[in-house]
Amino acid sequence: MSNLDYHTPVLLNEVLQFLDVKQGGIYVDCTLGGGGHFWAIASRLSEKGVMVGIDRDLEAVEHNRKRSAAAVKATTIISRGRFSDFDKVLDENGIECVDGFLLDLGVSSHQIDEPQRGFSYMLDSTLDMRMDSTAGITARELLLSSTREELTHILECFGEIRNASRMARALKDWLEHRSLDTSTDIRNCIISEYGPNVKYKVLAKLFQALRIAVNRELEELTMFLHKSLGYLCAGGRLAVISYHSLEDRAVKEFIVANEGKCICPRDLPVCVCDKPSLLKRVSRKAVVPKEEELKSNPRSRSARLRVASRTEQDA
Repeated sequence: MSNLDYHTPVLLNEVLQFLDVKQGGIYVDCTLGGGGHFWAIASRLSEKGVMVGIDRDLEAVEHNRKRSAAAVKATTIISRGRFSDFDKVLDENGIECVDGFLLDLGVSSHQIDEPQRGFSYMLDSTLDMRMDSTAGITARELLLSSTREELTHILECFGEIRNASRMARALKDWLEHRSLDTSTDIRNCIISEYGPNVKYKVLAKLFQALRIAVNRELEELTMFLHKSLGYLCAGGRLAVISYHSLEDRAVKEFIVANEGKCICPRDLPVCVCDKPSLLKRVSRKAVVPKEEELKSNPRSRSARLRVASRTEQDA
């Protein structure tokens, strides 16, 4: 299976451009997936460069370890783990400072298209949704164990679903008499509540909410972002591709919060907060796929890339 068969890398040219890859640099792809971004960056490095790839999905790790690295001059390190635990991988390999981090928060095409993974509401798939299929609770188990109030919170906060309490009630009521073992069960439940003309967008939001909760994705993202500052070299770049407003908002707010803008009250004549500037936006707005990419890879349509550079101060 080729990398493109496994997953088509999103915004690849833009990632290479904005990471400003140095031949002898050290780069970390914290969401390895099919390896499209990883190997493209690695191919630009010299024998002095280092390319680190991390993924919690064993299939992704094994897929990339089997690939021949003969055409790559740089040292490549492929490790299994959560992206928020990248520091453990770097510490194990004696790496104290990196020139670039990449985080692609999307679900790979391979994961979506594999029925047993349960990521797609379009397939008749088991309700798993774990990025690491060997650890944690499945989406099915989450639905069974959550109270109606807890499920309402998940749907509202992670799926941004209007009247989330109605959907939570429908799901829990359904479970009193029937099972929610597959995506088909979910669709049947939602159709019974909202009617046969329910929009796919509603199902997409429901599946998003469950996936985020199962994998604790926003917690992972917050931990990663804060840790990354301690490992970025001066001038090093942080690049994050997100696919929904919750992730994108978290990344944007993190970058803005670390740009060092004065937070003193407006009525003070001089700044006294001395807020340090740790990051500087490389692109003022989020970078989105061009029309050509959208035509060749429709799944890229919601991708948003934000890039920031580590300043000299305290780096």
